[in-house]
Amino acid sequence: MCRVYGSFGGYLADPGVLGAVAAAMYPGGPDEQTLRGGGGWALGTNRLAIQGVDSGHQPFVRGPLCCVFNGEIYNHRQLRAELAARGYRFDGDCDGDVLLPLYELYGDAFTSRLQGMFAIALVDERAEPALKLFTDHAGMKSLYYYLSPDGRGLRFASELRALSRFPDFPDELDPLAVDRYLGGKAVWGPGTVHTRVRTLEPGSALRFADGRAVVTRTPLEPAEPDWPDGGPTVGAAAELLDELLRTEMGRMVDADVPVCVITSGGLDSSYTTALAAHLVPDVASFNIAYRGDWPADERHHAAEVARHCGTAHHQVLLDPAGFPELVERFVRHLDQPNNAPHSLSTFALFEAVHQAGFKVALTGDGADELFAGYARFVKADRDDAATWHRTYQGTMAAADTAALDRLYTPGYLAHLKAAGGYFGDRSGDELDRRVRSGEHGKLETLLRYDQDERFPYYILRRVDHLSMAHSVEARIPFLQPSVMRLAHALPAHVKVAGDTVKAPVAEAARRWVPRSIVERPKQPFTLPVTAMIRPGEALYDMIGDLLLGPGARCRDYIRQDTVREVFRTQTESPAAHAAELLWSLLILETWLSARSLTPAPLTEGPAR
Repeated sequence: MCRVYGSFGGYLADPGVLGAVAAAMYPGGPDEQTLRGGGGWALGTNRLAIQGVDSGHQPFVRGPLCCVFNGEIYNHRQLRAELAARGYRFDGDCDGDVLLPLYELYGDAFTSRLQGMFAIALVDERAEPALKLFTDHAGMKSLYYYLSPDGRGLRFASELRALSRFPDFPDELDPLAVDRYLGGKAVWGPGTVHTRVRTLEPGSALRFADGRAVVTRTPLEPAEPDWPDGGPTVGAAAELLDELLRTEMGRMVDADVPVCVITSGGLDSSYTTALAAHLVPDVASFNIAYRGDWPADERHHAAEVARHCGTAHHQVLLDPAGFPELVERFVRHLDQPNNAPHSLSTFALFEAVHQAGFKVALTGDGADELFAGYARFVKADRDDAATWHRTYQGTMAAADTAALDRLYTPGYLAHLKAAGGYFGDRSGDELDRRVRSGEHGKLETLLRYDQDERFPYYILRRVDHLSMAHSVEARIPFLQPSVMRLAHALPAHVKVAGDTVKAPVAEAARRWVPRSIVERPKQPFTLPVTAMIRPGEALYDMIGDLLLGPGARCRDYIRQDTVREVFRTQTESPAAHAAELLWSLLILETWLSARSLTPAPLTEGPAR
């Protein structure tokens, strides 16, 4: 696991600039910092040593080929054996050792042989010199990039704030990003908050040579299981899922550093906890909760799972009085605004994991998005109204379009109208178009859309950046290609069986976790912001001071009178919609302030 960066073409950044880029990502790779350059190019890495600790030095070099990578290749032992049979020799035991030999043999298709998570940068100086960037199928690892003003060069980095250290970084903020954030709870890719900066999408490859960038994307093909009864059933899918997860977990606990597991108390993390405990005696488990009595407290469920599995359980308790300081800390590590309230919890949890001496943590992310674990999927699938897609998109937003009508200034509303309307409406219309295309059933289309468009940017960026902020690698079993391919092969009636969502996961988990965990109602892992944004609580005072004060940075975009009214409503009668909107605006303002950025003034219509 590492952080990577580089430059290809145009001017070659001097060592001081490249050092500043590396320093901005130091927590993600504190063990070793290396840099290699050639004729007009440079590749650098900050290493978090996980596998082949003593030997896995980057960049990897084979003659005219050089690469750096961020991630883990879990099937590297199998690949190493295959390559050794073809005459390749290896000195160490680092998973990255296999990358260049595979590229020599298979060209750009080499990534199809990788089981793991990765963002790879490779310079190929054979024939026409070229830079190539690759991302894994799920988008677990990020790469941000931009073209130099003259189009002759490309700069890239694992983190946006590191990329901004290049002197020609195009720092112009996209005015539409505010609406994209509030309409999607995060800034969905491939665009970013900066007009000319992009992120490489999941399963993509970028080739840059002679001033021309070409991006291709390869879909993950569904599995073709040999079902015992002639067709998929919940039971058969559960058996196959359990077999795949045990295989993937066996690879994931194979590391040269201590491995732990995150145990929220929900079904997915409880299942992965049980599998980890089966493979690693006395594996450590971590759960986070808040001092006091708060809604949605799952610590007792996590403790039940820990006792059942025999883990060495760590209960992390946060004091809500310290949340304002914690908000300012974690937001600095978000590359872009992200409204997920549990970002605070995620940041603090990985900090505790690091302090306990762990470099690797297994998580249960991804099962809901693959196997239809959220009620919004099922509700939308069964909604026959002509406007179902607008209703559904409202569940994906920090505020629906009716609320945004009241929130945005006239000038910003005019700007959005000229640009094609609300992000939420455009996104919902695109989803409806995909459903009508008939390539997949409605439920599967909803899931694929989420996996491609929302999940990498709302969930995975948060998990990656907030874990690496504490030099911890988050490993995600449900997002391995074998599991994703199985999920893509299952029909809707297997994923949602009657009233049971993600039925194969629930069925597979029954042999591993207590029945009370499998059968209890789903509960989101989140910060109870509705209860925490009320008079007398630290977050309440922070929001009032920041959003209603004279220093608010979005005053040209956000109506102060509407924010004041939402704050008054939350004061008098706390409610989820008002609390989520206030939290979302808090994160936006804090993020802009942390980077000393202010959205460009708008000229159309008065700001209030």
